[in-house]
Amino acid sequence: MITLHHAIKIAASRHAIFTSLTNIEKMAAWHAGVVEGEILPGQILTLRPKAETHFSWRTEKLEPDAVVVQTSLEESEGHAGKTLTFRLSDLADGRTLVELTHGEWADSDPHLPFCNTYWGEVLFHLKTFNERT
Repeated sequence: MITLHHAIKIAASRHAIFTSLTNIEKMAAWHAGVVEGEILPGQILTLRPKAETHFSWRTEKLEPDAVVVQTSLEESEGHAGKTLTFRLSDLADGRTLVELTHGEWADSDPHLPFCNTYWGEVLFHLKTFNERT
């Protein structure tokens, strides 16, 4: 099994980034496609980056300004049940480190390389949104 790992440094506060990850209106401003649902423990978030692609996530845990943990319930291109975690921490230079893990993936899953690339794009959009607002 494989877990994807990504990280990015963003010139914004942990609070601003956490809000961008957990407020549906803010997420819709920087995330590709349609964003629906709620980002609260036990609630469902559905992302539709393209008309034929959708992902539904149940929020398992929110630690304000620090951690978001979600479990995939439905994926149009893959198997559900993976865990997605965002961890936010302060850097000495005033920026925020955003670390993302997404697993567990089957080694042979044909969607793995595409998802891996997509997470890099998503984190870049999160960075751009937070550094210009």
